[in-house]
Amino acid sequence: MSKLGKIFLYVACAGALAAAVGGYLLISKRSEDAANLAQVTTAKVASDAAAKKAEAETTAANAAKADSDAKLATATGKIDDLNTQLDAAKKSAADANTAVQTANAAAKDAADKLAAFNATLNGETPDQLVAEKKKAQDDLSAAQAEQKIIQDQLQSSQQQIADLTDAINRSTKLNGKMPGVSGKVTFVDHAWNFVIVDVGLSAGVVPNGELIVYRGRTFLGKVRVTKVDPNDAVAEILPDVKGDIQIGDAVLN
Repeated sequence: MSKLGKIFLYVACAGALAAAVGGYLLISKRSEDAANLAQVTTAKVASDAAAKKAEAETTAANAAKADSDAKLATATGKIDDLNTQLDAAKKSAADANTAVQTANAAAKDAADKLAAFNATLNGETPDQLVAEKKKAQDDLSAAQAEQKIIQDQLQSSQQQIADLTDAINRSTKLNGKMPGVSGKVTFVDHAWNFVIVDVGLSAGVVPNGELIVYRGRTFLGKVRVTKVDPNDAVAEILPDVKGDIQIGDAVLN
């Protein structure tokens, strides 16, 4: 073979070798790219799943917070209502106390007049003096009766203040919930849409609290407390009542 032929042969071999190396490198690069793509795809799937989970957890947390906020608002409203009733009871007590003082003054004035009339009579019985004496006695009796009524009202107001204060304290501690109230319906008035139950402040019943009514295992409806005393309460029958509430039906919170 001539020298030129050998040169061409070497060049051809070199080209073939270069092509083989280039092909190998290209194949290796494509394999590496495919592996990287698979890894990126897997990472994206995992990232999407984590994002969905985080979104679900955020939604659940927001729902729980909204429920908690609603319960807190309800409890705060009940406590505000109790405080309003307490302020009204205190005002009523102050008015009754003023009335008692006025009645005491009127009773004393009537007693002084009666004593003056008795001194004026001096054993004599003129018709006019006798009539004035009787009027003074009547005025004294009326003033004393009014004094007794107002004193009773004052005592009732003071008891109401004590009961409401106790109810507020229990309502604050229990976050507006009545603890384990259980009793029975003792009176029903369907015309005026109310019932009377045999549980009151001493059992944890608070104004505006709701009780459920049932017979056996049958749910009948709900009632809302409108007036509460130490041992019983009056409650309004709520519109969504499911059954005919009767005396003896059970109530609980």
